[in-house]
Amino acid sequence: MMQLILSEPALQDLSERLSPSGMLKLVYDTDGCGCAVNGVPAIWLVDHPSADDQTITSNAPFEVLIQPNQAVFFEELMMLDRNTTGYFRLASHQQIYSTHVACYDKRGLQSQEV
Repeated sequence: MMQLILSEPALQDLSERLSPSGMLKLVYDTDGCGCAVNGVPAIWLVDHPSADDQTITSNAPFEVLIQPNQAVFFEELMMLDRNTTGYFRLASHQQIYSTHVACYDKRGLQSQEV
C-alpha cells in the first residue's frame, strides 16, 4: 500500500488550498515531455476521483489519490514537503523525486479527464 507523509508546512498549505473541499492527486505528468516515460511528479487539486483512481494512505485530513498505472513511477513510502520557493519537494528514503513539484488546481474541470 502506497503511503504519502506530508510535512506540517505542506499540510497547512494544501489544507488552505483545498478549503472548503477537494482532494489531492499525485500524478506523473507527461504533458509537454515528449513521451510517457519522460515526466515529472506533480500534484493536482481535484473535485472527485476519476473512475480508476486509488486512495493513498496519508496523514492528511483530505483524500490523496493516484492512478494505479502511475504508481510504478513512485515508491511505497514518500514524503511531501513545502519549500520556501512556492514549490513542493517529493522524496523517499532512496531518492529525491523533485524539489520543484508544482501544484495545479484542476477543480471545476469535471467534464475533462484529469
